[in-house]
Amino acid sequence: MKCPFLILFPLLLYFSPILAQQDTVLTPYPDETVGYIQVSCDSSGLDIFVDNILIGQVPIDDPVPLKPGVHTVTYLNPQFITLLREYYELNEVESLLERSLQRVYVAPDKTVTVNLWWKPYEKQLKARKQSGWIKTSVGLVIMTFLVVLNI
Repeated sequence: MKCPFLILFPLLLYFSPILAQQDTVLTPYPDETVGYIQVSCDSSGLDIFVDNILIGQVPIDDPVPLKPGVHTVTYLNPQFITLLREYYELNEVESLLERSLQRVYVAPDKTVTVNLWWKPYEKQLKARKQSGWIKTSVGLVIMTFLVVLNI
């Protein structure tokens, strides 16, 4: 009986070019019609994702070529969105995603401008952090009071 490795290795070599192909969902083929998005943001240095694929950091000077169709543009990492859904309440997540995600239709041979706003999201995060500190402080005061009363 031959070793399975000797059988699988030639198959793997044969199919490796197919398995190693890059994702071409966003990138159009050279002979396809394309549309463009121009991304602007109120902060610089933020990663920009289109359909969960990183396309760069703002400012992005040149329009980004895309296949025509509906695309989702955001500055939130897709893994971060998953974590938000796990740890935040549904209304908080929806409020955040409403401000940070934009779904746009890219028409052939047209440029769509997408404006993303980071500052409101940043304010919300600071307010949530401050609220967490207040809750922790109040909890510590109550625990200290209870411990002192029991002595």
